[in-house]
Amino acid sequence: MFEGSKVSLIFLVGNMSDASRMTVMSDTIDVSRYLRAEQLCKYFYDVREWYDPDGVVARAGSLLGWTADRLPFKNPQHFATWSKTGSYQLHC
Repeated sequence: MFEGSKVSLIFLVGNMSDASRMTVMSDTIDVSRYLRAEQLCKYFYDVREWYDPDGVVARAGSLLGWTADRLPFKNPQHFATWSKTGSYQLHC
């Protein structure tokens, strides 16, 4: 079902124990590999609110190339939540 499921991602990468090495990057991956290994995490957001997909991508993309010294957060979950909602609070 997911074989060859390629997606483009914008993500925060680096070593959580050394936040100074964190940076925002983009890549295209085949998610079927991650689905088989059960390495994807799904977060649920308030269904009463509408999040424009283009706005989400634009918000995440606005930080491409930023490094830890310029980032307002230090973990991937906060980056994903901020990209989706504009808020740093997790909605899990």
